[in-house]
Amino acid sequence: MIKKNEIARQKLFEGDEEKCLKEVFEIENQDIKLIDFYNNPLRDLKKEIDNESFDTIVKENEFTERKSFIEKYLSEEGLEIHYLKKNDAIYLFSYGEYQPGRYMLFLEGIWHYIV
Repeated sequence: MIKKNEIARQKLFEGDEEKCLKEVFEIENQDIKLIDFYNNPLRDLKKEIDNESFDTIVKENEFTERKSFIEKYLSEEGLEIHYLKKNDAIYLFSYGEYQPGRYMLFLEGIWHYIV
């Protein structure tokens, strides 16, 4: 079962990618860096949680699925969704190049996975 943490979506970073790589974001008393979730595209979460919970996350956050050679989930800005699983929490981030040389990072939401 999965439960959404009622926090507002928030922009964490906008600017040069090199600067973002050095940033440490404190989210719910957790220190999180870009490298903690950068290699975890949302599609890989399917292997870790049940299908119903995964579908709920995609639907509730209004992510768009782009089916091409590689399945991707995108935010309203068209940024790819990544996740970080820590303890029972699933942190969702959107990250990518929004304009040439301008990167954006959003905290899309936090979900708690109850087994």
